[in-house]
Amino acid sequence: MIPAPDFAAWLRGASSTFVTTLAGLAFETIPFLLMGTLLSAVIQSFVPDRSLRRLFPRNRYLSILVALVAGAFVPICECGTVPLARRLRQKGLPLSTSVAFLVAAPLANPMTVISTYVAFKGTGYPVFALRLGFGLAAAFVIAIAVELVSRNRPRIDITGPTRRLTRLEAPAFPAAPRLPASLAKPRASLGSRLASRVAETFEHASYDFLDTARYLIAGITLAAFARALVPSGAILRSLGQPLAATGTGLASAYILSLCSSADAFVARSLFAPDSYHAVLAFLVLGPMIDLKNTVLISRFVRPGLLAAFVVLALLVVGAMALVASPLLEAL
Repeated sequence: MIPAPDFAAWLRGASSTFVTTLAGLAFETIPFLLMGTLLSAVIQSFVPDRSLRRLFPRNRYLSILVALVAGAFVPICECGTVPLARRLRQKGLPLSTSVAFLVAAPLANPMTVISTYVAFKGTGYPVFALRLGFGLAAAFVIAIAVELVSRNRPRIDITGPTRRLTRLEAPAFPAAPRLPASLAKPRASLGSRLASRVAETFEHASYDFLDTARYLIAGITLAAFARALVPSGAILRSLGQPLAATGTGLASAYILSLCSSADAFVARSLFAPDSYHAVLAFLVLGPMIDLKNTVLISRFVRPGLLAAFVVLALLVVGAMALVASPLLEAL
């Protein structure tokens, strides 16, 4: 006779996993979201639109390549890149350029590369190089697809229809008529202008952080529930075939919603050395899109566009993980 499962023991284990995962995700992601909103506010207050657009070529395909490279100079994970990508779009850059930065920055930043190298050191596989190479290639393909789809359509507003203006952005009164030069106030000093910009920066940062943090908290709560409910044995049983292993890596990356600066250690403990297909799928997809970021990005992106982006990322990363099979066997 098969013994009945101990529901109380399962509930205790699931509750412990939920609380541990929720606390861990909160400590991992909230500081990076704060960094991202602060950098976004600095760009908004100190970098003129025209100056920012000059950093990116007029050719949209070259602009995508510049955005891919720019990710290497932004040492924050995927939560912090969301407000930055949103700000780039608001500054007038193409949607494809913003998407390229959004998906490439968490993969190309130095912390991710170093942590992946350390996690897989001694395994005999250059996982950090494969992750960076396949990740940038996937980001380029996704950005090109977005460019081709959005090129001949009306401007897609990724800020969403519910975006509210901050006090700094909302005009309280009609524009006053320009006074004669003899009656105009003297120009403010450099110190007062700098103080005004700094105050504006912190107001933008506080608004963006409070506005997006609630969606991030909802996302990590869903991720913690999912992680508590998925049995760990199901992961190990699916690593025998490349297709199943790739699907397991994709699903695990999306559900677990780990920070890109620490997910390499989890990938090694879950999948290596049983399946490097799952390792690559997990390490490439996770920084691009996961459950918590889906909820976070939904604050700024229309549901149809967001769903298309998630499906596109899953297809591109899954295909690249399968293509890597001969390469991994040759190493």
